[in-house]
Amino acid sequence: MKVAITGARGFAGSHLGRAARDLDYPTHEINRDAWDISETPSTQFIDSLMQFEPDVIFHLAALSKRSDCGETNPNQQATAVNIRGTHQLISLVKECLPNARVVFASSSYVYGPVFDTTPVSERAPCNPQCGYGKSKLQAEQLIADAVEDGLDAVIVRAFQHSGPGQQPRLILPEWIRKLQQGSKVDVFNLQSYFDLSDVRDVVRAYLTLAEHGKTGAIYNVGSGKALCSGDLFDEICRHLTIDQNNLTVNVQNPGERFSPIADVTRIMEATGWSPAIPLELTISDTIAAITSS
Repeated sequence: MKVAITGARGFAGSHLGRAARDLDYPTHEINRDAWDISETPSTQFIDSLMQFEPDVIFHLAALSKRSDCGETNPNQQATAVNIRGTHQLISLVKECLPNARVVFASSSYVYGPVFDTTPVSERAPCNPQCGYGKSKLQAEQLIADAVEDGLDAVIVRAFQHSGPGQQPRLILPEWIRKLQQGSKVDVFNLQSYFDLSDVRDVVRAYLTLAEHGKTGAIYNVGSGKALCSGDLFDEICRHLTIDQNNLTVNVQNPGERFSPIADVTRIMEATGWSPAIPLELTISDTIAAITSS
């Protein structure tokens, strides 16, 4: 299987490229130097992609930090990258690579608010509350419309994931760095419940769905388990051998909070995929990557 990856230098994209190469899949990595997806692709880029002739294009390029995309509606940059960029990719595939499959990386942020840890299936109503989630849902609709017009595509709603190489703006690497740097730690909340999986499990799901996903179908990808942020904090401290009695922890927004938990029944039944990497290994590998960087 010949694969092309947009957003190949990003966190998940770099792991996906590595996983594809480990399977000996010829891989064409697309980064912003080759094509800024918010812009019309150059003839030179189109020619190189057509010459490579991918069987699958994984569309991971996106503005993916929630706070960068607009508080309640997509801002100009999120619209350009997440929505218009997806439209540009669809047009390119339809015109130049009509036999290629598209695997679109969407997000759990397309779902509405939840108030407990009951897993959310793909049939749950979509009611995104932030600019990022709304931009991803609009991109999903572009994909769905193109499928009706003959595009071979699969939509993957990835829930929160982490692992080695993730930027410290996100919860696991951020807390690791803070705990390594001092005895006073500011945290947002220690009573949040969310779904956290390992990025290496997520990209394995992408590759599995490229081969076995049903055209036009939507698949949740996550751990399927609710993780409490306080338990994550405790586990990081354990791995770093930190005595919490010597810590001063400032909780900025106390109180219970809930994010959607993935119901992964559909992907498990369709492909046999299941999450395999335990949280302990995700934490230890992330610590090792941060320490060596």
